[in-house]
Amino acid sequence: MQDTLATTATGNCYSEGLKKVSGHTRLYRRGAVYYHRAVVPADIVETYGKREELISLRTKDRAEALRKVRIKAVEIDNRFDEHRRSRRARDTVPVVDELSPDQIQAIKAIYHAHLLEEDEAVRLDGFREDHEVPPELPSPSFDDWKADTDVLDKHVRQLRGRFKVDPHYEFEVEEVSEWPEVNLKVSPGTKAFKQFAAALQDATLQAFADMRSRNEGNYVPTPEIETTAAPRYPKLSNTLEDWIEEKSKEDWTEATAKEHRVWTEQFMLLCGDRPINEYGKDDARRFKQVLLRLPSNWKKKSALKEMSIERAAETAVLLDMPSMSTTSVNKILRFVGSFWRWAQSHYDDIPGNLFDGLSLSTRRSQAKEERHPFTLAELSSLFTSTIYTGCKSAREWKTPGDVIPILDAKYWVPVISLFTGARLNEILQLYVADVVEKHGVTCMSINDDGDDKKLKTKSSKRDIPVHTELEALGFLKFVQKRKDEGSKRLFPDTQIGPNGSYSGPFSKHFKRFMLEAGVERKGVSFHSFRHNFEDFCRAAGMNMDFADFLQGHMQVGMRSRYGYGEVFYRELNKALQSLSFDGVDLSVLQSNAVLLRG
Repeated sequence: MQDTLATTATGNCYSEGLKKVSGHTRLYRRGAVYYHRAVVPADIVETYGKREELISLRTKDRAEALRKVRIKAVEIDNRFDEHRRSRRARDTVPVVDELSPDQIQAIKAIYHAHLLEEDEAVRLDGFREDHEVPPELPSPSFDDWKADTDVLDKHVRQLRGRFKVDPHYEFEVEEVSEWPEVNLKVSPGTKAFKQFAAALQDATLQAFADMRSRNEGNYVPTPEIETTAAPRYPKLSNTLEDWIEEKSKEDWTEATAKEHRVWTEQFMLLCGDRPINEYGKDDARRFKQVLLRLPSNWKKKSALKEMSIERAAETAVLLDMPSMSTTSVNKILRFVGSFWRWAQSHYDDIPGNLFDGLSLSTRRSQAKEERHPFTLAELSSLFTSTIYTGCKSAREWKTPGDVIPILDAKYWVPVISLFTGARLNEILQLYVADVVEKHGVTCMSINDDGDDKKLKTKSSKRDIPVHTELEALGFLKFVQKRKDEGSKRLFPDTQIGPNGSYSGPFSKHFKRFMLEAGVERKGVSFHSFRHNFEDFCRAAGMNMDFADFLQGHMQVGMRSRYGYGEVFYRELNKALQSLSFDGVDLSVLQSNAVLLRG
C-alpha cells in the first residue's frame, strides 16, 4: 500500500506512452495532449525528489504547444536553479521543532493543490475506454482511476481514524519541506516532523474527497497557491499580447508585429515571465550581453536552432561563429525597449525604459555596416546590363541575347525605384489601378488597399507623381499594356514570399543581378535606390518636407502647413520634376521605349 501511495503522490503512475515531438527538445505527446518533459540535472537529482519534470501543456494544438513549451522550459530551468539556490540556502534555514497553525494550514493547502493538479492532468489526457486495447501502456480507464482513488481513500481514512500516519508521508516530508513555497527544515522524530507528515496525510484525504466529487461530474477547480500577495501587475506574457494588439491597430504591419513579438518573447524566455514591475536594468543588461554573442539568423543554424537563446550564444562563442552586427543588436534592443516605453505610459509605478542607454555606439562600425547609395557608375552598370541590352529570355537573363524583357518586373522595378525612391515591396505590390490622376497629376498610389498589400507605417501611404523622364522611358505605356491584358497587378510575374511579402524572392534576384552587373561593393542593396533618391532630392534643393513625403517618412505638421489638395500636388509635382538624373546612363532604356509603342 505504501508503494501505491507513493505512486499516487508523485504522479508517475501513467507517465509511459509519451512520444517525442519535433520542434523543441522538451516537447512530447501522449495521445492528443502535449507535454513538457525534462530530465532533472544530475547535480540536483538526488535532492530534487523526482527524476524528471513531466507537465501537461493542456493543449492539443501543436502551434500553441510550441509556444507553451518554450515558456514552460524556462520556468522549469528557473525551478532547477531555484532548487540549487535553496539547497545552498538550506544551510542557513533554522530547524523547526514545532509547526505553527499557519504553517500547518499552508502545508496542507500546497500539498492539496499539488495532488489536484496531477489529477487534473490525467483527466485532461482523457480516460481510456475499458474495451480498448491500445498498442502501448495507456492512460487509465475511468473505472481504474475511480477504483484506485476509492481504495486509497479508504486506507488513509482507516489510518487517520487510529491517529496513525502512513510511512509514505514520512518520506514525503523530506521532499515537500524543500519546495520553495514551503522551505522548512524539520528533523525526524520531532513534533514538527510528525505534524508535517500528518498535514500531508490530511491534505491527501481532502484531495481524495475532491477527486470523488470530480468523478461524480462536479466542477472542482485546482487551487492557485499564492505564497505572496497577489501581484498588482500582470505578467509580461499577458501584457505582451495587449501591446501587440494595440500597436497593430495603430500602424504596425504584420511583419513589424512579428519582429517585436519574437524578440520580446526571447527576452521573456531568458529572464522569466514575471509581473512587469519586477524587471530591472540587470535583466536588460543580461539580454544585451546575450545578443552581443549571438549570430545573426541563429534559428536557421542547425547547431543552434534547438537551443535557448542563452545556450545558443554560449555555443556560438565556442564554435567561433561571428556575432550579429551592431546595427542588428541596436535594432533588437529598440524592439524590446519599445514595450517598456508603452508599459510606462499604461501602468503606474513602472520604471523607465529598461533599455535606455544600452544601445551600442555605431561610430566605429557605421562605415562597415551602413547601407550606401549606388555610385553613378554603379547605376549606369545596372542599367546597361543584359536585362536592358538584350538577353536570351526573361528566365535566362544572365545570358546575352536578343530579348528585351520590357514587360517583366526585372526590367521595371529598379527603374521605378530610381525615379520614386519607393521601397521594394511597395513597388512589387502595385496594382494597375494604382496609377491614378490626382488633381491633374499622374501619380503612383502607394497604399494597402488589398489583401496582398502591406505598408511599413501609416505615413507610407502616399501618392508619388510620375517623373516625366520615367514616362519617356515608356512606363505609362507599360501600365496601359497591363490594363489591356486585364491584369490586376502591375507585376503578376512576381510571387508573394512565405513571410507574406513580395520583396523576399525579388531581393534574392536583385543580389544576383548586382553581381552580374559588376556591382560587388559591400553595403549596397536594393535599398540603396532610396539613398540615391534622397541625394537627388538634396542636389535639386528640394524642400525636405516634400522629400520625406515622397519617401514615406513621417511628416510632422506637414498636413497642417500644406493640406493634401490641388495646390499641394501641384507643388509636389513641381518639386519632383526638378530632379535631375544626370550622370546615370539611361540611353539603353531610352532606346528600348520604342518597343512599347503601338
